Amino acid sequence: MKRAQQGTTRLVIGVTKEISKHIFLIVMALVSIYPVIWVVSTAFSPGQNLATGWHLVLWIFPIPNSPTLAQFQFLFNPKLISFSLWAKNSLIITLSTVVASLAVVLPAGYCLSRRVFPGRSSIMFSFLLPTMFPGVVTIIPLFLIYAHFHLVNTYLGLIIAYTVGSLSLSIFIMKNAFDGVPKDLDEAAKIDGASDIRVFWQILLPLTLPSIATVALWAFMGAWLDFALAHVMLENNNLWTLPLALYSFITATSVEYGTFSALSLLMAIPVFIVFMLFQKYLVTGLTAGSVKG
Repeated sequence: MKRAQQGTTRLVIGVTKEISKHIFLIVMALVSIYPVIWVVSTAFSPGQNLATGWHLVLWIFPIPNSPTLAQFQFLFNPKLISFSLWAKNSLIITLSTVVASLAVVLPAGYCLSRRVFPGRSSIMFSFLLPTMFPGVVTIIPLFLIYAHFHLVNTYLGLIIAYTVGSLSLSIFIMKNAFDGVPKDLDEAAKIDGASDIRVFWQILLPLTLPSIATVALWAFMGAWLDFALAHVMLENNNLWTLPLALYSFITATSVEYGTFSALSLLMAIPVFIVFMLFQKYLVTGLTAGSVKG
């Protein structure tokens, strides 16, 4: 009888813990997505005023009274807004940054993992050093350097800055990912006549795809969502990226909340798609690159 009561008590405690845990997770999820709900509601509400055009469901969730696509139609009106130009600028800079980052990070991670040479530790520390300082600290010196080399108001200037900015974490992720692949595979392939380049392309890269996806996503997010550096480096409106265009709807006297929210949703779509496509690689890539295999 006593054992049965103890078993029942343990069961009740276990169920209570599980229920409490799930309630906590649900509350945290709602707290996280609540601002997004407001953005969606505002994007589909008429006008630019946050105070009207919606009603609350369950006293919490805002729902538009008269849902409309007017904000999106305004964005896609080429006579009023240069959305296609801004999107093109963002895509060129972001995709170029991803390609450039992978072109640097993959060979660098391979060399740091598979080669021993003088100054190897110092090089690894030099990549880690920039992470010790806030990124905004380097904006003014970087602007002065770019002005000297005529890289202000150019795609190339931002691509270089974003690529370099993504190297610190990315190289360590790839270095540790390559460390996780046994060197016996390299040696076996070389015995069969494979060159170092072939080992790199046909053996190591396929085995480290999750980490490569993580590095690519890191570079993508940094370039697609950056505002501060682009705001300083791009004075020409024809070179604006989407974050700069988003900021243009905030003036000293007013904020166009509806258009601002609509453009925010459009900017989030590529990020959402990339996450959906690569989500199965992300956790594996981060864990593989965070510890030495």
